Amino acid sequence: MNARLLVLPLLAAGVAFAAWQFGGLGRGPAANGPAATWRVGGDVDFVQARNWDELPAESRLRLSWNAPGPMHVYVFGKSGTDGTILLWPAAELRSDLPQPLPAGPSVLPGKRADKELAWSTRSLVLPSTTYVVVAAKEPVPELEALLPKLRRWSTSVLPDGSMQVTKPGVTGEDPVDGAPGSGWPAPLLQQVADLFAAETVVNGPLRALPGRSGVFGSSWSAKEKPGTAKIGEPGKPVLPEGLKALQEGLPAPTPEKR
Repeated sequence: MNARLLVLPLLAAGVAFAAWQFGGLGRGPAANGPAATWRVGGDVDFVQARNWDELPAESRLRLSWNAPGPMHVYVFGKSGTDGTILLWPAAELRSDLPQPLPAGPSVLPGKRADKELAWSTRSLVLPSTTYVVVAAKEPVPELEALLPKLRRWSTSVLPDGSMQVTKPGVTGEDPVDGAPGSGWPAPLLQQVADLFAAETVVNGPLRALPGRSGVFGSSWSAKEKPGTAKIGEPGKPVLPEGLKALQEGLPAPTPEKR
């Protein structure tokens, strides 16, 4: 049998599968619907996320996005240590990407001053972290109401514009939602997390959510690789004393006069 007769169909099938699975990495708008691919690692030397993978502490995370038209995109992370944290969008996270995201490809959380931004898996975050992406052509009221109440990733905490987790700008006695040890603070987020809890393929086209017209979602989970945690308080990078208060969104302590 001619080997080319076998190889060519296999190549065609491989190309079709790659176009489906890696739709979020294309240069043009996705043809059929929104697609997302999680990147783990550096700006160039990254790999795709796998469900329930073990990742080194403070692994860099970015989300490759593609859609046929503008879409409102919401990204959250939840763990027993951190509770629920808002990854996108947050007014304090200043990048070159808008909300809604434009048609075509983008890589969240974007760039600042021509530098690629990235979230991280943080350190000593146990037992695991689940990430949820929700997208729709119109704002999702359930999530819009939640955004101001969550701890979030920010580039506005430290003077160097580095990515940090901080409290929201909630005034008065309003509580912060998504506390450690609690469930997802919105039923929609729980619905998406449940749909993907046992999935093996978590990158590619988002899934249309049952009972929610025009709303799409995807999710994946990761665990911290044993022995890679940084020494310090769980869920926080090790910072100098003068910066610890800033990380929590509070005024820095006044230096003592000598």
